[in-house]
Amino acid sequence: MNGVSKITVTEDVALVTFRRVPNDLGVLASIFTQLADARVNLDMISQTAPQGHRIDISFTLHSSQLIEVLGLATRFQAAHELKPMVSNGNCKIELYGEEMRERYGVASAAIAAVAGTDAELTLISTGEVEISLLVPQSSCDEAVRALEEAFGVKAD
Repeated sequence: MNGVSKITVTEDVALVTFRRVPNDLGVLASIFTQLADARVNLDMISQTAPQGHRIDISFTLHSSQLIEVLGLATRFQAAHELKPMVSNGNCKIELYGEEMRERYGVASAAIAAVAGTDAELTLISTGEVEISLLVPQSSCDEAVRALEEAFGVKAD
């Protein structure tokens, strides 16, 4: 086995990034609490390492909830001078496999497979048994085919 037993694809995904967020857990908690209170279902949450006293945070969500996030962004901008950077029209490709816990090189094989296409890799997040890759919708099919070939698994 090569570490991947299942590939799934989610279409119509938006990416939101807030740059230069104060590296303060109270601020982060406030942002994520307001998003939760608005019933926004977040996925692929990523934070950069601190740069001074600032961080960048990114997350994905279904594009249908982007209006709610942009509405909340005005509050974030007023309170913390945060402006969202938004990328709409993406797809999330998830690779699953229990073997990932014990196997090295799965992420490098996935990135290499996508690198062999014209796809742009916008965001990566991982867990013990999954790797999520965000690519523009326009190159989703090509990236999925490359991953299917690399891992010998047909996408659901």
